[in-house]
Amino acid sequence: MVVSKILVTLFFIISTAIAAENELMSAWKAKNYRKVSDLYRDNPRQDYSRKELVLISYSLRKLRFFRQDIKLNMALVKKEYAKNHNYLLNAIKRGDTIDPDAYPVALKILYWNLFTSYGEIIKGYEHDSKRVEKDHKYFVIFSKILSDLEFREGKADKINDAIIAHRQYLTDKIYRFKTSWLVQYVSWQQDATIKHTTQGNAGLIVTNRGVCLGGDMGIENYRYHFYIDGCFLYGSGGVNNIDQNLIDNYQQSNVPALGFKAGPGASLIVSSSRSRIGIKLPVIYSVQDLTTPQGSDYKIDQGTPISLLASMYSRWQFNKLYFQTEFGKYLQQEQTFWGFGVGKEF
Repeated sequence: MVVSKILVTLFFIISTAIAAENELMSAWKAKNYRKVSDLYRDNPRQDYSRKELVLISYSLRKLRFFRQDIKLNMALVKKEYAKNHNYLLNAIKRGDTIDPDAYPVALKILYWNLFTSYGEIIKGYEHDSKRVEKDHKYFVIFSKILSDLEFREGKADKINDAIIAHRQYLTDKIYRFKTSWLVQYVSWQQDATIKHTTQGNAGLIVTNRGVCLGGDMGIENYRYHFYIDGCFLYGSGGVNNIDQNLIDNYQQSNVPALGFKAGPGASLIVSSSRSRIGIKLPVIYSVQDLTTPQGSDYKIDQGTPISLLASMYSRWQFNKLYFQTEFGKYLQQEQTFWGFGVGKEF
């Protein structure tokens, strides 16, 4: 009775194993990698043959389940080649010369699978992190192993180059705080109006020249720069009468002007030297005292000292130093602004 129960049990186990093997092989032949993966997931501890594990590993990589593939391949290394694996790691640690012919090709292929799976995982990251560093550490280990075993060296070099480039890309994407100072020679214009009690109004245009001393602060990565800049204006300008019919030859020169210019901006970094082009939306606050013409019938209206403008700028980088140009126009006004100067990043 006991013998018959044992035989029935053995028959059931063997039948189940054969059925599972047939199901897995059928899914593989049909290229149904998802089903192969599901069969392995549902019964990961089944005593699969080496051939079946190879097919499962291939299916996992096809589905981009690289972490599951890593676990499977490491289990194979430890199960089938534990002695070779430990000896190789110790030899590398000691700095011994490695004889590639002393290691089976099947083990080298498992190392290759581990190397490429870690590479695919790293290429899937969109942001740098501690997890990237951890995966990269294992990637480097298997890269070193393959190099010492002289296995698929050309292909391994290409993958290494791609991973280095991707790690650099992830690093470059990180935004970092940046500041700089800048001194510019600038020209800016202002509106004013001369009014007569009975004869009407005439426009005045004030054109100033001077310096703007300040800088910017913001964040930038390898591609974009977002910032706020500001500077103090100091200069002087001349006044011209637009309408000669109201008052003949009203002019002034060297009228002192003080103020500041500040606002947000964004730029696109366009070269390896980090030169850039961009836009700004600054506010200009400028005050100066215009002389009223002789006679009580006239009055000068200088309007608001605050104006909004839009400008384009370019920065040509020379290591930490840069040369900058800027050209802008006041919003809803005809006046213009331009400047050029030098600065230094910190």
